[in-house]
Amino acid sequence: MGTFTMSLNATSEVIGLNDKSRADQETGKEEALVLPDVNDFSVSISSLGEQVCGWSSYKDMSEEEMPELRVGTYQVKAGYGDVSKEGFELPYFEGNQEFSIKKNETTPVEVTCYLGNAQVKVNYTDEFKSYFSDYSAVIATSLGNEVEYVKDETRAAYFSPGELIAKVKVKKSGQSTEAVYQAKVFTAESRHIYTLTLDVDAGSATMTVSFSEDVAGEEVRFDVSDTALNAPAPYFKANGFTDNVPLEPIEGAEQKEQVTAYVNAVAGIQSCRLTTTSDFLSKKGWPAVVDLAASGEYASILTEMGLKTKGLEGNRAQMAQVDFTTLIANLPAGGKHDFKLEATDIYGKVSEPPLVLTVTPQGCEFSVAASTVEAPFYGNTCQVNVSFKDGNPANVHFQLAEGKQDLEFVRAEELPSEEGRKVYTVYLKAPETVKFINPFKVSASYLSYIKETGELPVSMGILVDNPGDVWAKKAVFHVYNETALADIKLQRQQGDVWTDVTTESSGSYSLVAKGLDSGTSLKLRAVKGEEYSNSVDITTEEELQVPNAGFEEWSVRQTWTSESFGGKKIYAYYPYSDVNNQWWDTSNEITTQKVNGIYYSWYYAVYPGVVPTNASELHTASWMLGRTDAAHSGSVAVDIATVGWGCNNWGPTGGDGTDYKTAGSLFVGVLQDKQEILGKEFNSRPSKVQFYYKYYSYNGEYTVPFVRILNKDGVAIGYGEIKIANTVDSYQEGLIPITYTVPTDKATSIIIIFKSTTVEQPGTAEFTGSDGLFSGYGDSRHIGSILTVDDVKLIYE
Repeated sequence: MGTFTMSLNATSEVIGLNDKSRADQETGKEEALVLPDVNDFSVSISSLGEQVCGWSSYKDMSEEEMPELRVGTYQVKAGYGDVSKEGFELPYFEGNQEFSIKKNETTPVEVTCYLGNAQVKVNYTDEFKSYFSDYSAVIATSLGNEVEYVKDETRAAYFSPGELIAKVKVKKSGQSTEAVYQAKVFTAESRHIYTLTLDVDAGSATMTVSFSEDVAGEEVRFDVSDTALNAPAPYFKANGFTDNVPLEPIEGAEQKEQVTAYVNAVAGIQSCRLTTTSDFLSKKGWPAVVDLAASGEYASILTEMGLKTKGLEGNRAQMAQVDFTTLIANLPAGGKHDFKLEATDIYGKVSEPPLVLTVTPQGCEFSVAASTVEAPFYGNTCQVNVSFKDGNPANVHFQLAEGKQDLEFVRAEELPSEEGRKVYTVYLKAPETVKFINPFKVSASYLSYIKETGELPVSMGILVDNPGDVWAKKAVFHVYNETALADIKLQRQQGDVWTDVTTESSGSYSLVAKGLDSGTSLKLRAVKGEEYSNSVDITTEEELQVPNAGFEEWSVRQTWTSESFGGKKIYAYYPYSDVNNQWWDTSNEITTQKVNGIYYSWYYAVYPGVVPTNASELHTASWMLGRTDAAHSGSVAVDIATVGWGCNNWGPTGGDGTDYKTAGSLFVGVLQDKQEILGKEFNSRPSKVQFYYKYYSYNGEYTVPFVRILNKDGVAIGYGEIKIANTVDSYQEGLIPITYTVPTDKATSIIIIFKSTTVEQPGTAEFTGSDGLFSGYGDSRHIGSILTVDDVKLIYE
């Protein structure tokens, strides 16, 4: 803790005191500022904006022991008088000083108080006094006060710092009414004294008003000839309101009659001064004081808020109009708005008294609510209800509550009044990019109000959420704003007629249209009773098939010729006739290859695992086992066999000595560098793969034909397989159902694989041929399981 001591003094020092006027020079008189006794000054101590202690007078403070204060920074303020009180003998003094309290120390504080308001003095020259029979000066202030300097008044008056208006009132003998001139508008500062000197040149009938050096500008001259003095002063006429009587409109409402002020200046309008007191307008950038005849930088804000003028622009005439009608409609309730008008003519005469329009708007009870009328699904129009005591719904600004996109006002329909309030249905339109799907809210701003509706309902609608929801013969539709799916059916348009399609529900919000035409553009909608949804255009996938699915097309190529035992010719088989339209391929090039060395069987080392059943150059694996090679339909099926290949197998006496045993493989794709590159471009999604097969299971082995449907990222979105484990001697139908794990993705490629066996280490049995040396060693073979396949077909449901 610590304490302080304080000494207080005041000074009469002001700026401008030594600037003597002509009248002062003539009289030799100069009024001095009288200081009040410092003992009458109040004192307060504060910290961080909060008062800590205070005394009503410095005398009381001096008679008390100074309080202890916590260590820190403090502010002392001493003052005398009230700065808001304006007039003669009302000086206001103020002094401030910051000081610090230190632990266990006493801090000396010295405060000097200076004049806190401005002084204005008016002097009249002898020529002025002799020219006029009656005269006075008036200082009008920004606080709304007026102080009049009557004849022979020599005292200075005190004013709160701010804008001051100096007026001069004069009257000559024989003149019926006094003339009022606006001499100067200036900004007064505290601790300053300003002197206005009034003089007249009788020869030229000119009144001059000069100012002390603190007021910028040259002296002002006025014509005070009999013609000028007798010319009527400017005056205002109120229309739609009464001067100084509050006008109480409903905020936002259009006035039943125009609210205007007409100004008439016989000598011609020089200026039209508008003084405004309004917190609301001030925050909008509205000027506190503006000359409507030269609004300059304020013109745009005046126009924006609704003030209109006529006759004040360009070459000003004798009459003009100030229209407040639209401005009043823009003023919110809860405040008072004062507009004071003063006009000056070309002689400098001012309208007296000023015309004052006071507006105290009443609350409009603005409200906005959701309409019960559903907004059209996937549309951009909607309706809301607006109500207030009075007003124009076109002046309400509407936005979507989410996203803040503006809504265009289209029109409004007035409904029957409710509890003294006008009610309207307002029709709105969102930007074309907006499509209403789910219920939504609308935000409405009006004057100072921002209100929000409850959720606006949206009519029943359907959409295809994902491209993958449209298949070859079905389409999945997301149903919006309706939960009773059992009561809804889907229809398709055929010409001018809508017909029902088979409809099934899927989950809590989806309907499936089934039995559609594949590869077709269709228009569908949902129907519930008499309610119809929007229509949706879709194009179903084609029922694509894998080419050469009956395996009628083959090509054969001689790969090499044996150099011994008669020069046997070796062939390779390919399940396509045109290399540019190749869909199927095999692993034949892996097992059909020339083997170096002396001891080999030229057939055995290179015999392919996949061959057409009508191969003429060699016998199939099925033929070697004594099984029929007939096709299921057409001329050809495909024989897929596990084969042993490599060196050093010489028929029955050689045992199971083959180097390699490889399952035959037939697949959609291509074999490159003895690597299977699976899949071909394919843009439809079948539900099943149908094929016909026979199977020889060697040593209890099995095979698993499978299909994969892939998306653009190479991810399998559909998968299916079937296990064949038992020997089947005659053709049997095989069906591979495809399960789609990502049913919303479109297909970009397909993989189908048939293998003779799926086990990792297949077995083979040796079969003696009939050709070559040593009774058939030339075409002896090792053969394992055999899968014969024909007529592959993709099924779409």
